Amino acid sequence: MIKTAKKHSAKKIELIEIAERLFLEKGYEETSIEDILKASGLSKGGFYHYFESKEEVLAESINEFAESLLKELEPIIDDQELNALEKLKQFMQKKLAFQKPKKELIAYLCMLMKSDFTFYKYSVAITQKYVDPFARIIEQGAREGIFRVEFPYETADILLRAVTSVPQSTFYKEYMEDKTKSISYKASLEAVIARALGIDSKEIQIF
Repeated sequence: MIKTAKKHSAKKIELIEIAERLFLEKGYEETSIEDILKASGLSKGGFYHYFESKEEVLAESINEFAESLLKELEPIIDDQELNALEKLKQFMQKKLAFQKPKKELIAYLCMLMKSDFTFYKYSVAITQKYVDPFARIIEQGAREGIFRVEFPYETADILLRAVTSVPQSTFYKEYMEDKTKSISYKASLEAVIARALGIDSKEIQIF
């Protein structure tokens, strides 16, 4: 039973990776289930054994990424030897390193978030998974006197929503394509987060 479950999970991840590649090559709207079938060698019945629709493939792609990153972050959060600021820095560094191999896909998904509100809402829901671990770091920092925060959970929620909402900006494309504006936006967002935590903006890097 365990071996069968692992095989099922491995095939599901393989399908997600194939779909991700097609979404980048052809575009999400232009990629059909038939395209995924052709690239994977699966029959239509085989595909529906794992997913009910193309939308579910994309949703699972985002969820798989989020869950994998959370597993990477847990040891940092649980490390009793690190203070809150050290955890925050490692939290951000791990996030950046984890995202790097999927940089193009993430950029594409951000553009999709801008044009598809249903997809945006789903992405926001996924982001909520990070609120609790982020809040635990902020709460520790407040106890240690490193962060000047009265409400850790609410602060974590607000800050993560601010980052998630970046693709919804009217100027998002400019921020991504114009280096000067990208640097300015990054610095501004880091300053907002730093002020909310009561630390120097030089102590944090989010992108």
